[in-house]
Amino acid sequence: MAAIKFPSMAALRGFEACVRHLNFSQAALELHVTQSAISHQVRQLEELLGTELFDRSAGAIVVTQAGIELLPIVRQFLKDFAALATRFEREAPGSSQIELFVHDSFANTWLIPRLPSFYASHPDIQIQLNTEDFSRFDNANGQAAIRLESQEAAWPGFYSEYILAERTFPVCSPALVERLGRPETPADVLDFPLILRSRSMANGEQISTPSWDYWLQRNALTPSSLNCALVVPHSNMAVSAAIRGLGVAMARTSHISDELRTGTLQKLLDEEMESDTGYHFLCSSGKQNSPEIRAVLEWLKTEIRGATP
Repeated sequence: MAAIKFPSMAALRGFEACVRHLNFSQAALELHVTQSAISHQVRQLEELLGTELFDRSAGAIVVTQAGIELLPIVRQFLKDFAALATRFEREAPGSSQIELFVHDSFANTWLIPRLPSFYASHPDIQIQLNTEDFSRFDNANGQAAIRLESQEAAWPGFYSEYILAERTFPVCSPALVERLGRPETPADVLDFPLILRSRSMANGEQISTPSWDYWLQRNALTPSSLNCALVVPHSNMAVSAAIRGLGVAMARTSHISDELRTGTLQKLLDEEMESDTGYHFLCSSGKQNSPEIRAVLEWLKTEIRGATP
């Protein structure tokens, strides 16, 4: 039987990029090669397979039926190869890599500003942040992966440790307090301009997210309306707007510990309310005592103790 010839990795990557962009120039830019190099790689692949993968006759490139059939095979191969290469890199002697799954708000406001201290103590451990594809954590299969999760849930097959109890309270800029005075009761807070978060309902109605609702309920407040100054979709935006004096935001401990310490934001009331959420440290069962994961866990707990106002 004649030996089967296999295409180069460059040709496979070039083909996949051309299909996504339907433009050889854009594919070349993505892969940091020239357009002629991309064209050459695709032509080599076509000659090897004995069929055209793109129809170039109409001015714009169109993927042929052969290209459509080839695409999922190439993508699966590239995905599997990248995963294997990542695992080999992670397991290489003298180096460790941990994929850390965390929501972007916590990553931006709390985690990333503190990572320099982690790298100063653990230069041999590389952190790869993932704020989008949490399904990768569910399929970690015992690899060095950590998840910080704010939702209470059962996690069969995973080690779980509660590491951060969240508290919520209204905050605003010192300038707003100077202008309007400090409220004496929770009811007085409602006289301030409020920054609300929102979510869209199926009928188009916009309603506030649970942070303010929870605070109002716990304080037995049932106002007919709220003095809303601004509605934002994300908690980071609410904090940013509060810093700039636009109103009062409902904040969580982990999101503004630095701002409270520096005085950029102030609590309007001394009372803090225990939140209905907190952060759990998750990893594959049996991995919690591996040196690199234990290092991250202990570092997180140290930082949390130091950040608690």
